[in-house]
Amino acid sequence: MAMPIDEQELRSRLAETAALAGPPRLTAEDLAANVRRARRRRRRRAGIVVAVAVAAVAAGVTIPLTRGGTGQPVMSEPAPPPPGLSYTVTANGQTRSVPANGGAQPLFTVIPGERLTVTVEVRVPGPGQLTALWLGITNGVLSGHANMKPVLAASTRGPLRPGAHRLVLHWAVPAGLRPGSSRQLSVQWAWPGPEPGNAEREVAVFAVPLPSRATSPAAVARRLLLTARHAVAICGGGRPAWIRAVRTTFSQATAVAGGGGGIADNATAAVYLVLMKGDFVLASGGSVPSCAQAPAGHYFSAIVDAATFTTLQAGLGNRSPSAPLQTLGPVLNLT
Repeated sequence: MAMPIDEQELRSRLAETAALAGPPRLTAEDLAANVRRARRRRRRRAGIVVAVAVAAVAAGVTIPLTRGGTGQPVMSEPAPPPPGLSYTVTANGQTRSVPANGGAQPLFTVIPGERLTVTVEVRVPGPGQLTALWLGITNGVLSGHANMKPVLAASTRGPLRPGAHRLVLHWAVPAGLRPGSSRQLSVQWAWPGPEPGNAEREVAVFAVPLPSRATSPAAVARRLLLTARHAVAICGGGRPAWIRAVRTTFSQATAVAGGGGGIADNATAAVYLVLMKGDFVLASGGSVPSCAQAPAGHYFSAIVDAATFTTLQAGLGNRSPSAPLQTLGPVLNLT
């Protein structure tokens, strides 16, 4: 038969139990919130834009849970990817399409000091909707709408439902923007659901063309050489086996180097295809990463706009080009 416990003894036992319990454990909601915060930090980390066509994709994360005190993990479903938005951008009388799956961004030439009107049609796929969307100007770094300078449009007061949404933007090109320099029209969007999140990408490039004297053969060779050397680091401090370039069209360059999203709009644009062979690792602008710890490859390729020398897309891999460069035209030896 159980003995009765007086109130004072009950309080004493409860205090002892509370002292032994320790701090509360994280709940499933706490873990999910931590995962979302970690994702947002990863999205804000700036890095070199190796492929001008970069689409933000949320990674699926598995969260271990326990059910009914059994101690057996219950694995959650992978998080769905963010809704892929597609765009139609019109500037200076030219219209370009930007597919949802990435690809090379359209490039528009601009004049320092001009007032530019840009029309953007954003297509939101069904069945979901967006909770917010921002469009603004960036300078080579994607780090959220707070760092767009300026933010040209924002939709945060109500959901953006599936369908097309037309936005008209006005931007004064900086008067001090130098020839060969560029800025990007970038977008950040947020979505609701069991796994809400946000993503960002560049959708267009605005670049100032170079004067004719800067496109002489010697000047072209110097610029292309700098493009190749700044994009990668050489393993072991060695030298590339060779660096070569050829002037061609965007469609022909992508046929050899791969890529080419949005090729219908850029097919006939004049570009330089730059190829370099060696043992490389992608550079990030800071300390040179170890080739044993970072993705490395033997072939670096870049497609560079011939008028502005803006890199349209670039990549690093282990496969040689699908065709010799000389099939595209006279080859420049940059080594």
